[in-house]
Amino acid sequence: MNFTALIILLLGGLALFLHGMNVMTDGLKAAAGSKMKSFLKGMTRNRWTSLVAGTGITAVIQSSSVTTVLAVGFVSAGLISFQSTLGIILGANLGTTITAQIIAFKITQASWIMIAAGFLASFLFKKQSIKNFGMIILGLGLVFLGMNVMNEATTPLKDFEPFINLMKGLDNYLYAILIGALFTALVQSSSATTGVVIILSVQGLLGIEEAIAIILGANIGTCVTAVLSALGKPRDAMRVAISHVLFKVVGVLIWYAFIGELADIVRFISEDSARQVANAHTIFNAANTFLFIWLVKPIAKLVVWLLPEKKKKEERLFTELHDFYLEDVSLALELSQSSIAKLGEKVIEIVKAGIPMALTGKEHELVELRYKDALIDRGHAEILTFLQNIQGLSISKDQSHVLERQIEAVNVLETAADMVTTSLVEAAEHRIEKGFEVSNATVQRISVVHNMALEAFQKALQFYSLDDTSVNNTLAKDLFKKELQDVRLHLIERLSVSDDKRIETYRFESEVLEGIRRLHALARRLKRKAG
Repeated sequence: MNFTALIILLLGGLALFLHGMNVMTDGLKAAAGSKMKSFLKGMTRNRWTSLVAGTGITAVIQSSSVTTVLAVGFVSAGLISFQSTLGIILGANLGTTITAQIIAFKITQASWIMIAAGFLASFLFKKQSIKNFGMIILGLGLVFLGMNVMNEATTPLKDFEPFINLMKGLDNYLYAILIGALFTALVQSSSATTGVVIILSVQGLLGIEEAIAIILGANIGTCVTAVLSALGKPRDAMRVAISHVLFKVVGVLIWYAFIGELADIVRFISEDSARQVANAHTIFNAANTFLFIWLVKPIAKLVVWLLPEKKKKEERLFTELHDFYLEDVSLALELSQSSIAKLGEKVIEIVKAGIPMALTGKEHELVELRYKDALIDRGHAEILTFLQNIQGLSISKDQSHVLERQIEAVNVLETAADMVTTSLVEAAEHRIEKGFEVSNATVQRISVVHNMALEAFQKALQFYSLDDTSVNNTLAKDLFKKELQDVRLHLIERLSVSDDKRIETYRFESEVLEGIRRLHALARRLKRKAG
């Protein structure tokens, strides 16, 4: 037996299989487009809709790992709750069984035809939908070609006594489960493990009981991707990954005692070895899904108990706002004044970056903007708590007026940050989802009024700070109104442009412009409270 040729063919076939899965998944994701994320985010009202979403997305993109990573990403961004993801994960486990069923069909001989047809469709046609379809067919063809190569590589093993004895050793199910888990964790694909198991079963090298044990291990090994994607993310993201592990491990423990019975069931359903393996994989995941879907709430509580919030106290943004300084009201008011000015600088950063990001920014930039707003909310809460403590003291009438102005100022700053990171970010997310772009000419015109509003905010904040009372506090209201009206007229003129997305673009541009107008109004309000 030529072991070198066997190993090369086996590894080469596995590489083709994995590359084919990647190509097919990329094609399916491109075909699904942004609707995939919108569908997943919108279908989390309850455990049943989450289950449908997870099953549907995984059935489309043929990768439970991608679905799970998406769920982790949404939780990290605060777009969905941790409990909502449990249904998605269970659905992903169910949806991934379709891959095994596709592999089990004896159409591997058509691999070269599929590769040729897929390549031609993706290479010759300009229409993106046809290109995506070509990528899907090409990827599927590579999967089947990899199966053929691995099948040819393993054929000589049927008469190789040491290998046959090794396979007999897999009647120790724990050993078989461990092999399945390790191999899947290594190649990051339970579908690849399933494919190898199907080949060995068809060759007669692996009994159905041993094949089922390896498949059970593969279901545990596939959790590695979710765990890796959750590292360094918020606590809820790691809870998603732990839930995935919990579902799989408990499911395997339940079925471990019934491997023989499951083997009898799949033998009864079909005499074909490939179909038996695929059906065992489907029955295992389907049964676990419909068991655990009723236990979503208690499992969520269990995971939160296993992975509680970190005890470490969150670092304060304004350490100077300590109760110790409340003994001197004048000093306390000066410290809160200084903290408001610092908070204002952080708001200026959001105002400065927010409008350009809304107009042309990418999705990940918008997520970062939301994180900055969370920082503003923390600072707002710290300052208000300190001002509330001052309010409870015995203060003079003048100090009471200062306190009222400070409360109003910190609320103005928080409102400005919220308007950018909520209203305008949501509008920008709609822009990205619908796929329309703002023209360069419009971006430049909007940038003019944005810079005016930004300058007004900077002046108001500078005037508010007691460190610089000499600043020119004129906010050029009339000039701003004139420039704002000019941009509005420009947007109205652009309505005549022949573009099927012109109305949506106009509404988005108008919303951004209204946000800038409100920012300028907030700047004037901040200046009045400072004076």
